[in-house]
Amino acid sequence: MVNFIVVEDNKFHIERTKEIIINYMMKNSFLFDIIVFKNMSDSLKEVVENHDENHIYILDYELPDCTAIDVARLIRKYDWISPIIIFTVNGGLAFESFKQRLQILDFVDKRIDAEKNLNELFDICIKQLHIRKTLKFTIGKVHYSIDYDKIKYIYRDTIARKSIIVTEIETYNVNKTLAQLIDMLNDKRFEFTHQACICNMDKVRAFNWKDGIVTFNDGEQQYFLSKSHKESLKEFYTILEKKEKKKAKLEEQRRKYS
Repeated sequence: MVNFIVVEDNKFHIERTKEIIINYMMKNSFLFDIIVFKNMSDSLKEVVENHDENHIYILDYELPDCTAIDVARLIRKYDWISPIIIFTVNGGLAFESFKQRLQILDFVDKRIDAEKNLNELFDICIKQLHIRKTLKFTIGKVHYSIDYDKIKYIYRDTIARKSIIVTEIETYNVNKTLAQLIDMLNDKRFEFTHQACICNMDKVRAFNWKDGIVTFNDGEQQYFLSKSHKESLKEFYTILEKKEKKKAKLEEQRRKYS
């Protein structure tokens, strides 16, 4: 979960900032919330003091009872991890000393390319917070959120007419096509290895093109490899082949000197 903490007292800028955040986050796979404060309230202080989730602060410089620098000082008293972005109307040239001292990510001029600049800063924030991506879906009335790192592969059960998500621990039967799921995942780790299977390339140990077998890191093997996907998978199997050659060379050296 990513919490965007917006501290702003102007209604227009509040709505505009929320719109920019929503447009950006809808392109990602992260759960998020937007919490708005109009001044240095006790509620804001409570959020700052109890920062148990990922926070991204967007502060207006001029506030009714203080400035963004005052809020940033409060944040840094309890939290040196969460990114801080400050909105100004005259750029950030006059605030370079505060930028370094309070580790402020950047000052953004509200009037000049605000959306473009915020989007670029959000990219930095997401990487800085190391937020894990999750695949969200519903089975019946139960909502699931599965960490991408836990997914091994997804295949199509043509008899049940469902897609089966296989993780390291269990499986999930979902009423979505593989095409829908690959769009939802939107991550370069996931590729079609067969018309009926999407694999997490981080979980694949080897491709056996002759027999059409994918071998996963845990030793599991599945007949979900088609030569029609060889070109699109070239980057991945080239890396795997290099790893295998390096592993074989190291093993040979170990035997030589043992």
